[in-house]
Amino acid sequence: MDARNLLSLSGMLFVLGAAGYYWGMGHQRGLAPDADEASRPDYVITGIRSQESDAQGRLLRRLQASELRHYDAPQDRAEVDRPVFTLYDEGKEAWRVTAQRGTSFNQNEEVRLEGGVHAERRDPAALPLTFDAAALTVFPREERLLTQAAVRIESPQGQLVSQGLEARLKTGELVLLQNVTGNYAPASR
Repeated sequence: MDARNLLSLSGMLFVLGAAGYYWGMGHQRGLAPDADEASRPDYVITGIRSQESDAQGRLLRRLQASELRHYDAPQDRAEVDRPVFTLYDEGKEAWRVTAQRGTSFNQNEEVRLEGGVHAERRDPAALPLTFDAAALTVFPREERLLTQAAVRIESPQGQLVSQGLEARLKTGELVLLQNVTGNYAPASR
């Protein structure tokens, strides 16, 4: 076979192969981004550290996480890996909540934490208190915690297990929702 014919045949096969790729596999890949558009974050931040202060400059809350992924659609939400969420009272650390992952909705109006959720009171003037649950919802602006999952609560006064919990951090009110077991000895006055 002549070298020119071989080059022409190779060129023709290359063009046919490219066209086949474009109309076959390439065309399908052109449709895939539209299908995946909702599952792709509009931005990703690694090693996040954020904080919010009040009008007087006192620290209100702080978030640390290994990674944050923000999604604008279908609703405003952010997913965080290994979050550490800290709440402050009059500029002093009051509570710290950690988990394996979290999802924040509507610019932190509601934060859902999952996987080894651990919350502890950090105020040295208050009685030490910790609780652990599989899942916990935090309402930062209301300073309220809520879960329907089993919760283990520990303090120097005893240990309690409850199916569900609601805590109002500002007032110190703790409501155990159902199936409460454990031991508790009120502090002497």
